[in-house]
Amino acid sequence: MNYTYLEITRIPKLLKMIGNYSLEFSNSKMYTFVGCGSSYNLAYTASNVLKNFGIKSNVMTGGKVVAFNYAPKTDVGIFISRTGESTETVKAAEIFKEHGIHTIGITCEKGTSLEKVCSQTFSFDFLHEESIVMTGSFVSILHFLIKKENIDEISSKIIYDSEVILDKINLKGYNHFVFLGFDEEYGISKEGALKIQEMAKQFVEFHEPLEYRHGPISRLTENSLVVINSKDTKYEFQLKKELEKHTKVIYLGKNGDLDIEYNKGLETPLKIIFSQILAYKKAIISGLNPDKPDKLSKSVIL
Repeated sequence: MNYTYLEITRIPKLLKMIGNYSLEFSNSKMYTFVGCGSSYNLAYTASNVLKNFGIKSNVMTGGKVVAFNYAPKTDVGIFISRTGESTETVKAAEIFKEHGIHTIGITCEKGTSLEKVCSQTFSFDFLHEESIVMTGSFVSILHFLIKKENIDEISSKIIYDSEVILDKINLKGYNHFVFLGFDEEYGISKEGALKIQEMAKQFVEFHEPLEYRHGPISRLTENSLVVINSKDTKYEFQLKKELEKHTKVIYLGKNGDLDIEYNKGLETPLKIIFSQILAYKKAIISGLNPDKPDKLSKSVIL
């Protein structure tokens, strides 16, 4: 059974379910998000979106906290681990707790090591995934952290439209994938690159859009596929037009290939769906198993 595809296509259902939960943020507190891998990319994206709404936040990898035995000056630490067992994230929570910082865990399993460490834990076991690669749970937890409105219905359309776009592209012809975005869009660009890297084992890059001209563009060929997660600036649209002279560009933004208007980052859970489907389809067409990429496991346990 191909779990990855099922775990992407059930996103509308998951979004509806997670809509029953909430985490309130205070303008008077400082929040530090901690995660590893996809959970770090999720944390980075959420942190940047919250800043757009006046919430003070930053983000760190669990590895950095552990390597330097360091806890920043913060009021609340939010630790994201899909399995709740990632060693670096669990140890980072322990370090924060030793410094008297309130700790909140977010996992997709119950009774985990992270839950035992944290002062408070959201254990969304309905987000459990069989696939090694994080997909639907990423979208759902990101929405849980930043939600201002319901997006479960529109997510169904995004899945359909993404498949229509990708089914018209000969993905066999591309071996270089570039993801571009500013701020929170950079977060999901980094995650999009990671999905392609994990599932399809392709050469990937992620950059801020206008930085792409400053060196990385030298690797661009007709075999490159560029995804722009746009904040709907004229400069990003100009870049799209420029890059289209050389290769295929997918523009995610207002009046784009996937028409998702920038909304202070609240739309990021919808945009990442496209990259997840792209990675899945590239893996399948390459004869790879997206459920169980080589050398990867659900948790890095040290």
